[in-house]
Amino acid sequence: MARIIKKYDERRTEFLNTAQELFFTKGYEQTAVETIIKKMRLSKGTFYYYFKSKENLLDKLTERLIKNILKEVRKIVDENELNAIEKLNKAFIATQTIKIENMELMKVLLKVMHDDRNLLFRYKIYRKSVELMSPVFGSIIRQGIKENVFHTKFPDETAKLIFEMVYIFGERIPKLFFQDEIDLNKVEKEFTLYENAIERIIGAEEGTVKIVNRNILKDFSEKIKN
Repeated sequence: MARIIKKYDERRTEFLNTAQELFFTKGYEQTAVETIIKKMRLSKGTFYYYFKSKENLLDKLTERLIKNILKEVRKIVDENELNAIEKLNKAFIATQTIKIENMELMKVLLKVMHDDRNLLFRYKIYRKSVELMSPVFGSIIRQGIKENVFHTKFPDETAKLIFEMVYIFGERIPKLFFQDEIDLNKVEKEFTLYENAIERIIGAEEGTVKIVNRNILKDFSEKIKN
């Protein structure tokens, strides 16, 4: 039977989807490159044509998720009828919703990123988030300054700081979700602390920023357990 030749992006997407499935069902550490290529019936050389390593593949999976989030956030930024506060909160909610919709990948990422053997990978993911997401949030902050609801002289730097703080909160919040019994009150408290920190650095009134609501937290925790 003749070998099927696929376009570069199509084959790369197939690799990403197959790897994501295997990482979820078998675990990231337990899934070797050989496991991926065996399932796809391809050669090892083909794999390394698309990815430098298994770690590089996971990096690209994460980048794909971030870009999907970025796509939705940009749509929100372009909604001219929304004020800056509405855009900011809607962008945060959209981010959480997409993560829930991609729960299989999120479970893999949370486990990998919070294994101390993968500190470098964790740092790279946060840097990628800052690089991709901060410019679009910077535009929301600039709108808020014009509307006199945000008060900062450094909108772009402030946007970066918002996502750099994720590195700190990202150390604490996931651990709460991987406990035998998830205490939503503790999780909600952590998010409230993050909301308050954002309000301070963008110069907004207390209670302005709403990153996530109780229903989303409950939905997320139930999907994590399942």
